[in-house]
Amino acid sequence: MSEEAMAPEDTGQADSGESSALSFNASSMPEGLRDEPSLQTFDSVDKLAKSYVNAVKKIGGNPDNLISLPQEGESWDGLYNQLGRPERADGYDFGEDDEGILDNYKQFSHENGLNQEQAENILGLYNDIQEEEANDHEQSIKDLEVQTTIDLQREWGRNFDGNMDYAKRAYAQFASPELSEVLDGTGLGNHPEMIRAFSKIGQMLGEESLAVGTGLGRTQQSPQSAQEEIQGLYADKDFSKSYRDNRDPNHQTAMKKMDRLFKEAYPNQKRVR
Repeated sequence: MSEEAMAPEDTGQADSGESSALSFNASSMPEGLRDEPSLQTFDSVDKLAKSYVNAVKKIGGNPDNLISLPQEGESWDGLYNQLGRPERADGYDFGEDDEGILDNYKQFSHENGLNQEQAENILGLYNDIQEEEANDHEQSIKDLEVQTTIDLQREWGRNFDGNMDYAKRAYAQFASPELSEVLDGTGLGNHPEMIRAFSKIGQMLGEESLAVGTGLGRTQQSPQSAQEEIQGLYADKDFSKSYRDNRDPNHQTAMKKMDRLFKEAYPNQKRVR
């Protein structure tokens, strides 16, 4: 047999390990796709398939499950529902905080398409901010109290205790519960001008006018309470010094205060100094 007869026939096809690429032309696609700009760059089915596979990998799922944004004028409700928004505003559940006081927030969350987790996160952030502001306010009140004490001690010197006593007693006598709530809540009760004002009121009215149980005075405290206050004053080194030293500028104030307390503590006994 000749060598020519033994040679393999040339069929014009590539080896079995290779495959020829099928041509692709967008003009052969259905009418809705043939003019699609993104298809015009492909000249083979192979390239088109590779592009599709890469797109799916980047998307990370089935393209049929993609969420599309509503067009202008279209409702967002469908998208919100796909993203996990409850069907109705009362579908949100905020646990112990949810006792009717959050109805407006639920409505807001539903109208803006928030799912349960998003609504909880925003509520948690709001609560954290409120708590931080409350702590800052409380700290500012404490800081004001400390600074006021420092300023008034420097201003009044040895008269500090006596003037503060006048201020406290005038405040207790004339400040209504409503006023006390405002002053305590805002911290204005610790403002130096407020303390100066009450101290002046106390001094203008005098010891007798502020005496417990007389005139416009407060309700008289119990003997036991007065006795406890006396013991506390004896333990106060500054007060004891003013009380025992007749040269101290606060001596008279301390004496009058102790006289008043002894009358309350021992109403049936005559005090002997």
